[in-house]
Amino acid sequence: MKILINMATLKKGGGQNVALNFLASISNIEFDDVEFYFFVADGSDCHQFLLNAKNDNFRVVPSSPLKRIIFELMCAKSVMSRENVDIIYTYFGIGFFRTKIPQVSGSADSNLYFPEIDFWSHYKGLDRLKKKVVDSYRIWGLKRASAIIFENKAMESRSKKLFNLKQTTFIKPSINLDTDIANFNSSVSNKHKGLFLCGWQLNKNIMIIPEIAFYLKKEGIPFEFVITAPIDNSLEHIRFTEKVKYFDVEDYINLTGTVKKQDLTSLYENINFVFLLSKLESFSNNIIEAWYHKRLLIISDEIWSKSICKESAFYVQRDDAVIIASALGKIIKDKKLQNLIIEKASIELLSYPTINERTVSEINYLKQIYECS
Repeated sequence: MKILINMATLKKGGGQNVALNFLASISNIEFDDVEFYFFVADGSDCHQFLLNAKNDNFRVVPSSPLKRIIFELMCAKSVMSRENVDIIYTYFGIGFFRTKIPQVSGSADSNLYFPEIDFWSHYKGLDRLKKKVVDSYRIWGLKRASAIIFENKAMESRSKKLFNLKQTTFIKPSINLDTDIANFNSSVSNKHKGLFLCGWQLNKNIMIIPEIAFYLKKEGIPFEFVITAPIDNSLEHIRFTEKVKYFDVEDYINLTGTVKKQDLTSLYENINFVFLLSKLESFSNNIIEAWYHKRLLIISDEIWSKSICKESAFYVQRDDAVIIASALGKIIKDKKLQNLIIEKASIELLSYPTINERTVSEINYLKQIYECS
């Protein structure tokens, strides 16, 4: 059995990190009667990984979405025929392949499964239209795939009701939690510290931070928000800085800029809380990292988050700065509740697979779909 692992859609972000874990894992596991071939985006970390591993079983695909689709339509079929591919696994997303070879897709586009939420509310005009067109393409791809792998149980359930998807499975995510040398320089103070480990994605609700800080300062609650968004003078960065000045909370904000992966352990050691105030997520490394480092996770009170976290997080109304600040003030004083939630998170963490265990589950599912096709 020969599996085409299609990673051509992955060029950056959490999806690529998960894919790199997968690549490292299949390098360490022996699979009976299974061979692998790869499509990778030109210049991506996945591309570099295979080069470093001296693995020649791959085809470099253009990183441009339009050029990639042209490759999928015009060239991919002949490549797959030459390589005797039996099944395609598009790690996240869908391939525009003109072939009857069964294709399994990993789906992490959470907004597709919660149409009642205006996920693209921050976009207007042509930009908003582009997002809607891409979403329509993704839904078309879901319906066309032989099977879909989900990492969020609520999304899998909704996929059946919204799109009548028949062949789906749920496999819990896993990330690499190797510890690193502590190397992150944090400011020394007696303040409680809350981490926003994210970029300038508006979905993360990063722009509400200055207002939360304002109400904490008003109540005399010392606090420091540690934010890893890049210091890049982007429109979002400029807007955020203006809001910090408007609310006069410079002393509550520590904009560190991007933190290197090797410094994450030290970063978590220097904070008390982890914030994830997203409108929607399929899953987030922030969740499992907070649990692993025994830091209280403060998360949006939403269906997707409760599906993942259950009783292992502290829930807040993501769009109300007054309520968030008030809840934060209460939880800071309630050490007993903090410890109880962290204890439940440690138990929940035990139910998550190792990277190798997840990889084996994925390959076994691909075998199952192939045998039934």
